[in-house]
Parts: sequence; C-alpha cells; structure tokens
Amino acid sequence: MSIRRLMTPMVLFGGILILFATGCSSDGETKVKKQDENIVTIESILQNALNGPDSELKEIYNNGEIRDLMQYDKDHFEEYFANKTSYEKFVNTNQGIGILIEAIKYDYNFKVKNIEYEKTDSEEIIYNFTVELEYQKEGSETSQVETVTGQANLDDEHKIEDFLIRIGELLSKLEN
Repeated sequence: MSIRRLMTPMVLFGGILILFATGCSSDGETKVKKQDENIVTIESILQNALNGPDSELKEIYNNGEIRDLMQYDKDHFEEYFANKTSYEKFVNTNQGIGILIEAIKYDYNFKVKNIEYEKTDSEEIIYNFTVELEYQKEGSETSQVETVTGQANLDDEHKIEDFLIRIGELLSKLEN
C-alpha cells in the first residue's frame, strides 16, 4: 500500500511536468515562428533589392518608361510593407530597385552571399542585419565582397514599418 501511495503523487507530478513542458514548448515554438516570419519578410526585401539586376529590370530601365520601373518596384516590394507611407519612404530613399538601377548604370551585378540577423532588445520589433554582398563588373572574371548593414522595423503582422539598407559606401565604390 505504501508503494501505491508513493506512485500516485509521482505519476501526477510527472503528468504535470509533461503538461508544463508541452505548454512551454508550444509558446516557444510560437515565438520562434513569429521571429521566422519577420526574418522571411526582411530576407524577401533584401533578396529583391540586392540580387541582380535581372534581365527584366535591365530591359525596363533601357527601354521602358518611368511607370514601368515604378510597377516593377511595386511588384517586388509593396506587399511586405505595413502601409503605403512606409513603402513610399522605402522607394523614395533610393532603396528597392534604386540600388539595382545604380548597378545597371555602372555595369555591375550583385549577389547576396550571406545574411545574418539580430533582434534588438527593444520593445518594438526591430532587427539589425548584415549582408555579405558580392559585386562584379560585367565581363570581369573577378568579384569582390562588401559588407552591407541595415535595420528593419516590423509590426505585429510581420510587415515593414521602416527599412534601411546602408549601401552608400558600396555605391560610391561603383562610381570609381
């Protein structure tokens, strides 16, 4: 009888531990999932802004009209932004395809090699990112890699409220 008395509390305690662990793990998975969705948004923008330019963009730049460039920008970026104001701020500060237009002007191609993310300790959803960006002059056999940094502020729906790619130093190198 004393073994049974000992086993009952142990089984109950074990069951409580399992429920607690499952609850914590589920909450932890939600946080990881939320973080991953934020990173997916950030990465989508970085891939679209820093890989290329592709043949479609070159064709539009060389033969299209400004509205075609605006549509290309909209097609590749607008869905990731929380509202029209945040999207327009992004494209009007020469980010988005503005970076790839600079590559076209100086006959360069960009390729994202690696991206690292760091969530800040802020109460807001803010990530810093570092991108290893390979750039190569068209027709050249050699390429170089530059580190580009930036920051993304997101809302609870994983949409961008503010986005900054610090690429000015690299774009200055392209001109020379």
